[in-house]
Amino acid sequence: MSYRRAWLLIDDLNTSFTGRLVAAKAGGTAGGHATLTPLGRQVLTLYREAEAAAGELPTLGQLDRLAAPEAPGAAAEQEREDA
Repeated sequence: MSYRRAWLLIDDLNTSFTGRLVAAKAGGTAGGHATLTPLGRQVLTLYREAEAAAGELPTLGQLDRLAAPEAPGAAAEQEREDA
């Protein structure tokens, strides 16, 4: 990912929440840097909790085995709807 793309994504995140998630300081003789804001840390913590919980959910393969068999002709009907 390019540097520019990363900053565009960060800007998108910063405008998608009630406050900034990443605070940036422009470069100079000391150099610039970026840090997570308290809101950014909170969002990251919630994301990681959701990610961990999602890992405990059944996999798609398990769900697929539990699904009802497809009715005859359903695939052809779906293809017509998708067209």
